[in-house]
Amino acid sequence: MSDPNLLAGRYRLLERHDRTGTTWRSRDELLQRDVTVTGMALPPPGPQRDGLLARIRAAADLRHPNVIALHDVVSFPDQVWLILESVEGRSVLQTVRAEGPLTSARTAEVGLRVLDAQTAAHERGVHLLAGPESVLLTPDGRVVVTGFAMFDATDELRDLGAVLFTAVEGQAPDTGPRPADGTAPASPLGDIGESGPASGGTGAATSGPLAPLLESLLAADPAHRPDADTARTILRGLTPGPAGSRRTRLLVVAAALVLLAGGGTAFWLWSRPASQPTNTAPAPLPTFFAKAPDPCSLISEEQAGRLYLAPSPSREKTTCKWQAADATAPGSLRNTLEITVVRESKAALAHAKYLRLHAQDAKDTRAVSAPADVPGLGDEAYAYQISNGHSSVNSVIVIRAGNIVTALQYHRFTVPDTDGRGSAGALQAARWTVDSLRVRETPPERPPSG
Repeated sequence: MSDPNLLAGRYRLLERHDRTGTTWRSRDELLQRDVTVTGMALPPPGPQRDGLLARIRAAADLRHPNVIALHDVVSFPDQVWLILESVEGRSVLQTVRAEGPLTSARTAEVGLRVLDAQTAAHERGVHLLAGPESVLLTPDGRVVVTGFAMFDATDELRDLGAVLFTAVEGQAPDTGPRPADGTAPASPLGDIGESGPASGGTGAATSGPLAPLLESLLAADPAHRPDADTARTILRGLTPGPAGSRRTRLLVVAAALVLLAGGGTAFWLWSRPASQPTNTAPAPLPTFFAKAPDPCSLISEEQAGRLYLAPSPSREKTTCKWQAADATAPGSLRNTLEITVVRESKAALAHAKYLRLHAQDAKDTRAVSAPADVPGLGDEAYAYQISNGHSSVNSVIVIRAGNIVTALQYHRFTVPDTDGRGSAGALQAARWTVDSLRVRETPPERPPSG
């Protein structure tokens, strides 16, 4: 005869974990192990109940070291009890209240583990609740997400921002209330009463290298937030690593941080060339070049790094090509740049070549935007974009300065360029190129007439 004090004749409820009595520290008497048991009310029979049960089945199939394991489900006509792994530890919110803020490096490590959990969950069609109260830190260093979104999908990247903010700032951000119908179970091992922001919580980080990432992740408008790959790249760059990789890691982080803002203001860090004082008028461009400038000399190593390019380009005749700084980086940061310089004997011939190129590019069937004039670059310039349709987009800018024509292609492995980062990167490379041409002195000999 089964014990009436056991749930399903197997699980003994020992101690409440929350104030509502839906989550319990429990004991699996069959397997002799500790478990966490949490109860959920079932919707009436119909599509909503079917969807909930499908999500529970998907969560049960998920096995990942950074996600609490769902061992079993006990079903009743109007309720289900989820039998979850027992994890000893404190939530991020509890940890910072007891011990103070985490270091930036440790916070980045926590963020990477949360991202790993979210990625693994997505592969199973599962959405997690990864807030400051539902991410546990165990004594042995494990990071465990304990919440599943059983009804509505959550804004997981914003949740990640809240976790990181809480960890590094020592208080939860004020991001507004979480919808009640999307939080089952919220935090089997945390105190539900601590799910709100701590006293003094704000929506922006006050200091530290994580501040730009946090401000973007917590942005109210989803269009202003980075994607998961960009967030992962920044977090990896802030975690400890081999000394030899430090330079590349810093370039990766710097490039990713510049890309965070998105849209028309994304490249405010690039608005002026570093070589030009803000109160000095730029030098005039030469009207004649006695020889073609070396395209590899038009972009400095520091500038290449700011465009997330390798510092040393390769040369092929009149073309110079910069590869991505890190070939293993996500596509949104794996960019290349090509610069080609062609010199004509007369400015008139260069102008004619420029017009021919403009006409050809206007007929390019790969174009996703028509060639448009770009004022302020050389004597004349135009820009447009081409795409292969599935994996990449090229932002092209063609410039004539005196008797040379320079063509730049900034290749970005992402489609489409809806955030404008490809076109903005190409424009910045073009400005640097023109500024590099400005410092070249006009040779003393007179150019040919015409």
